[in-house]
Amino acid sequence: MLHVGVNEPRKLISLHGVSHGIELKLMDEVVAFGSVVKGSRLTKTLQMSNFGDVKAHYKWDSKMYKQNFTIHPESGYIPPNSNLDLEVTFHPQKSDLDLHIKKVPCSIKGGETLELSLMGKSVELDT
Repeated sequence: MLHVGVNEPRKLISLHGVSHGIELKLMDEVVAFGSVVKGSRLTKTLQMSNFGDVKAHYKWDSKMYKQNFTIHPESGYIPPNSNLDLEVTFHPQKSDLDLHIKKVPCSIKGGETLELSLMGKSVELDT
């Protein structure tokens, strides 16, 4: 307050503000599929949550995992204060007892990158 005259206060300025932020989290950092028969597929659900107060755009780096895994939807957005169920599918084409892809990045527009590890074993069907 500024005093102009004797006991005559005047307000010079009023300042108000609001902060908006993006806060996305994965409910699991690892999706493990165990053993899956070569040529078949197994799908699990992974939940992504937006704890922020603005819409958040995301995009997975599919180059790292597309040979044996799929994440659907691969890109899109999550409204504020809501959850999104992602379908993670393991679809091995070759036998391999240790398919492990560490730290698959998910870019968040205006936010921090999320990381997910994918694990599975591809086995031959015994006849």
